Amino acid sequence: MALSQKWIDTVEDGLSNREWDAYDTLIRSEVGECVCSAQEAGYNPRFIENTASGYVCVHWTLVKAMLWVESGGPRQASWATRPMQIGNPGDAAYGVLKNGAEGSALVMSPTLFNAIRTQSIDSPELNIRAAIAYLFTRMAKFDVQTVPDESDQTIHSVTVVHGDSLERIARRVGTSIDELKKFRSEVSTTQLRVGEKLRYRKTRTGRVIVGWRKWDFVTIAARYNGGGDPAYADKLAFVANLFPRLKR
Repeated sequence: MALSQKWIDTVEDGLSNREWDAYDTLIRSEVGECVCSAQEAGYNPRFIENTASGYVCVHWTLVKAMLWVESGGPRQASWATRPMQIGNPGDAAYGVLKNGAEGSALVMSPTLFNAIRTQSIDSPELNIRAAIAYLFTRMAKFDVQTVPDESDQTIHSVTVVHGDSLERIARRVGTSIDELKKFRSEVSTTQLRVGEKLRYRKTRTGRVIVGWRKWDFVTIAARYNGGGDPAYADKLAFVANLFPRLKR
């Protein structure tokens, strides 16, 4: 899709105007580096540890490109309030994040979740952090699975009685077969013995992240922007191609 010259002139101001970089440090910190370390903050260190999910490192400049497209730059009033447009009339993202819906509670840190519910979304820093959380929520793939109940950290035990099976015990005590097997892994025989004590944690059915969509401009436009701007993907590509030319 052809981009208007007026829009091109607007974003090309960022080639020489350093004000367009005002939120770089925030974005870089929030997205995080591509390392597996409990000491590192950000989304990349959190999700890259789970190699089974197929997560690939997200470069922070992807969000920078989104900021340029969403905000229209530092000459716009929204640059100092809602640069990513989260909370604007008709915006679905704000409600999703405030309610922890669509799996967003799994993506956000508890601190960010609380901030979105209690603080003004007109803070540009919070607005950007909320947008990043919504982006990761929309790019994640979720499924409903049986997971340990984090509200009950107790290791319980149950005694096997005649006629028991792992399935029957799991239903009786509120856990899963896998949970019973995990604690029983040191037992050499798979056959249950009457009088045997099995350890387990309570489980619940919950949403988990099982994969990630492709981090390309077309997918981001469809999942994050939702078709509100038919030129969104092209704008992201145009801005991303500007970055190597920044005069800094």
